[in-house]
Amino acid sequence: LAGERGVVFVAAGQQEPLPPRGLGFVVEKEGFVLTAYQNLIDPASGVLLERISARVGGVTYEAGVIGVEPTLNLGILKLESESDLTFVSSARTREPIPGARLQAVAREPGGTLRFIDGAVTALNTKLCYQHSLASTMFRASLTIPDESIGGPVFHADTGEVAAIFTGFKPPLNPGHLETTRETHLLPINLCFNIYESLKTKRSLKSPWTGFSVRPLKEEEKRYFPTEKTHQGGVAIEDVWDNSPAQTMGVRKGDILVQLGYNRILSVADFQKWLYMYGVDHPVKLYFLRDGTNYVVADYVIEERPGWAKPR
Repeated sequence: LAGERGVVFVAAGQQEPLPPRGLGFVVEKEGFVLTAYQNLIDPASGVLLERISARVGGVTYEAGVIGVEPTLNLGILKLESESDLTFVSSARTREPIPGARLQAVAREPGGTLRFIDGAVTALNTKLCYQHSLASTMFRASLTIPDESIGGPVFHADTGEVAAIFTGFKPPLNPGHLETTRETHLLPINLCFNIYESLKTKRSLKSPWTGFSVRPLKEEEKRYFPTEKTHQGGVAIEDVWDNSPAQTMGVRKGDILVQLGYNRILSVADFQKWLYMYGVDHPVKLYFLRDGTNYVVADYVIEERPGWAKPR
């Protein structure tokens, strides 16, 4: 059943046989697999492992790393297969709703799989993870073992992938409402916002600007009548202290309308083009400030530093 639904056992390491690392799932018939970044690195050094295999439907394939996003704990593999593989459909445009039934894949310590039933308990409150990773994930009444990191969580009614389990656990700050029976899940639509960019650029680093963005509010949309050159943008929601954005003079409330040669009309656009340009690439950022003045900033995209991990 797991093989029919595209679930993959990931193994990686230096010794034979390769030790099991976690799960993944096939997202394209050509053998592209989504999994967790941590399944692909040496736990001690953090270096990407060169020897990786993936077993799906009882068949083991050699696999290579195509791209990773360390901040999100996301990785893309390509299986070496001469024939098409069964892939799982992903609910890229379907938003989770409270109470919606889910089915997670759990890998037991002995290597067997079982399915766990649960439901959505709380929705994500942000679309951009740059400042708060916890806020971009939705929560569910599921207890998934760590051996299943990288595995899919399905919509129970359609069998489409709703999210990926990355093992993320936020710090329990005062006032943080969460129970030990809840699990944070990375929405599949967020994964696919950057999937093609990671695959195309074969990116191995997390790009960073030092700001996060949000959709425009209704009062901000009035800055963009149809005769304007730019038809909208995304608003700057947070700016990190001591970040590139702060150095460039970016302000909370500025509206990013263009990144390089590409107009930014949504949070997904921002994420897509940030990764498509990638670390070390020079770009121009175009902002609308106070609804009247355009500001241009030159920026060479940096890799996200360790001290700037999102909450």
